[in-house]
Amino acid sequence: MKPENALLLKQEEELRKLIRLSTLTALPLHADFNYAASQWRADPQSQFWARTSIRCLCAAIEAGLFTFRKMAEKMAVVNNVKFDKKETEILTEQRAVRSKGIEKACPKFLPLRESVVQSFRLFAKAAGIRFVVDIGQGYQALCATFEVRNRLMHPKDILRSKSVKVIYEPPTEHCVVQQSASAGR
Repeated sequence: MKPENALLLKQEEELRKLIRLSTLTALPLHADFNYAASQWRADPQSQFWARTSIRCLCAAIEAGLFTFRKMAEKMAVVNNVKFDKKETEILTEQRAVRSKGIEKACPKFLPLRESVVQSFRLFAKAAGIRFVVDIGQGYQALCATFEVRNRLMHPKDILRSKSVKVIYEPPTEHCVVQQSASAGR
């Protein structure tokens, strides 16, 4: 076998391994969300299950976006696609910072709005296709869901704002966030 073929086979196997590992990560996260959402539907007044459902949903989505970026890195090698420095920083979640003449790697995390668009764009680029994310109503609802999660999860946001109460609306299967001085538990 020619060396370049052996290398291509190795790269393909690395991509397949990443896909298998991603599935093993995604399945429990989706199961967590499905369970939490079913508990919330059974008890729509439970703020515990409301918060847990939102946290589980966001964790599953973030894992999916992370997977897209990691797959894009591996697919790009197989498909001979090159990413520029900024794109590589997005894919690796690392940026080079020079301090006192020494370069070191620092984390670089994108806000969700950017992460969704860039994850899909770079995945498509690695696959050799053009793709534009629809940033319409569904995208805006997704971003709003993450804003709710952020308010529920980050103490500084909780301390700065009024209490948050999440309400389940069964007919539409949407959640509504109410802010009040005394949100229920």
